[in-house]
Amino acid sequence: MRPIVPVIFAVIAFSSVARAEILSVKVPVANFRAGPSTSEPVEFTATRYYPVKVLEREGGWCKIKDFEGDLAWVAGRLLARISTIVIKVPRGNVRKAPTTAAEVAFKTERGEVFKVVDRKGRWLRVVNEGGDKGWVREDLAWGMKKIEDASGSS
Repeated sequence: MRPIVPVIFAVIAFSSVARAEILSVKVPVANFRAGPSTSEPVEFTATRYYPVKVLEREGGWCKIKDFEGDLAWVAGRLLARISTIVIKVPRGNVRKAPTTAAEVAFKTERGEVFKVVDRKGRWLRVVNEGGDKGWVREDLAWGMKKIEDASGSS
């Protein structure tokens, strides 16, 4: 008979990884804390549309990792399933159409966040909190699954 403990451990380990998901801040500003309590110090704040990867849940709190690799806790009620990105490169162009030949609508910088409203291939149609719209290549951003990840392979 095979030992059952390693199988149970593997199932538990896989299920915690499988539950990791990307959520986004849904309120104007959210506090990210050192631990799962309002009595814990604030590590950083983030604005609406800031995407985070949820690693763990505990008593209404989510332990997260952001695009810079920072770990913190945030109240789960402040997050939602909204398709968003954060710019991960120092500077980038937001274009009027999904091609590098298109006119630049406006410039963006590392840490700026956008809601994703459409996708064409590797291009994301985005809008910021102020209503500015345009197209960004997905390789400039963090927060959305890449096309090859969407099929489950990578």
